[in-house]
Amino acid sequence: MDLRSVLPAALALALAALPARAGELLPAQSNDDLNNPHRGFLLWGTTVGADGGLPDNHYGASIYQIYLPWREVETADEQYDWDGFERRHLAPILAEDPNATFVLRPVADYPDSVGNNIHHYYDAEQPERDYPKFLGLPPLNVAGRSYSNCGGDGPGVAPDYNSPAMREQLQQFVRAFAARYDGDPRITAVHVGLLGFWGEWHTSGCASYEPDATTRALVREAYVAAFRQTPLHTRYARASDVGGAGFGFSEDFFPSFTARCNAYTPKLPRCDDTGWWNLEWGYQNEVPAARENWRQNPIGGESPYADQKRSWTDRTADIVKLVRDYHLTWLGPAGQHENTGTAAFRAKLVGIKRALGYEFTVRRVAWADTTTAGAALPVTLSIQNTGVAPLYQVYQAELHWLDAAGTVRAKSVLDYPLTGLLPGAAHSAELQATVPASLAPGRYTLKLALADSWPGRRAIAPQNVGRDSARRLTLGAVDVTAAR
Repeated sequence: MDLRSVLPAALALALAALPARAGELLPAQSNDDLNNPHRGFLLWGTTVGADGGLPDNHYGASIYQIYLPWREVETADEQYDWDGFERRHLAPILAEDPNATFVLRPVADYPDSVGNNIHHYYDAEQPERDYPKFLGLPPLNVAGRSYSNCGGDGPGVAPDYNSPAMREQLQQFVRAFAARYDGDPRITAVHVGLLGFWGEWHTSGCASYEPDATTRALVREAYVAAFRQTPLHTRYARASDVGGAGFGFSEDFFPSFTARCNAYTPKLPRCDDTGWWNLEWGYQNEVPAARENWRQNPIGGESPYADQKRSWTDRTADIVKLVRDYHLTWLGPAGQHENTGTAAFRAKLVGIKRALGYEFTVRRVAWADTTTAGAALPVTLSIQNTGVAPLYQVYQAELHWLDAAGTVRAKSVLDYPLTGLLPGAAHSAELQATVPASLAPGRYTLKLALADSWPGRRAIAPQNVGRDSARRLTLGAVDVTAAR
């Protein structure tokens, strides 16, 4: 037998059976301060248009709290001026900060709305009333109670939340609100709001004005039914406020009403753990299952008093522990981040900021470094959420194909679960990236982007060394041959 004719064919078959050459990257984790979307510090944004400028932003924040006065939006029954609301409240912020996202909180009663400039865009009639005038007129005839002082808060006008007409109007508004904003990529979260002072579902100091459990349940279920994409949170871990909903929480008296008082020595300033207003008390006594709600919807908080703010820098380790234990995604708008100071002061704030929310650290990427146009490129991707909470918005991992001039010639979306990736061990997935059939033969540089699913919005920067100016992680080369 003449082996000279057999060996070349056998060798070719053997080479074809070998796996493709592989590229691999094990990127180092970085320690730099990243300004990523939908996490970190929260800024006051409600009156930016009225005040004529953004608040001080010392730490790269891009989330803004917007109180949405019901009066300003629903100008007549089922007639909504959403465009006007956005022009007055969102547009002035986006003009100065195109990366801005928003936490929206509708309100029917903001005590001292005049003193806080909430009323700026109202007409002159009864400027302390934050709900629409038509509610009080026939055929609805919802009663309003003017008050000058409720537990130190006021003046204002509290509507009768518990009348049948008001209950229907509240649910109707929630449906319209969701029709406009559910799934909007500019919205970090919606605070369910609407009821009680500041939308916090209480009227402390004037108990007779309270929305009752029936009203709270109706509004709660209206939100659950209407909002299917945008994250939701409420003020208190109270049974009638939460029910079986997966709401996150806004601990607006952080750190005083967050944990049990005996968990820290000395006690945190103003600590009170004797009722449902305390988050931990609520978890233990009202809605135990809600302790896990952070997996679905965000937890936030703010510190309105000076001693609470000082605790951020006087007791930073305790604050970071609270952030981690209760899985907070943001802090603000009131807080120590409103201030700047020495390098040591700033370092403490940066440490708190980094502790908040998600943090994506790429641990390993591997890929076949030769492929064919129109084929599937095998990719292994391992990412660890080294933060304290998941990402609640829709983002996607993408491979970007750059030519020798640095121009992006193609993008491939990877089926990798960035949204909802929980803190803990790295998640590794074996994936297939589609190589566009139109991609010209040649050598390309692959880059990994953690991209917003809505084009044109800012990507997430991974917590890694080796990022480029577009917040992408540079992987390595791949050679593309022409389709056969």
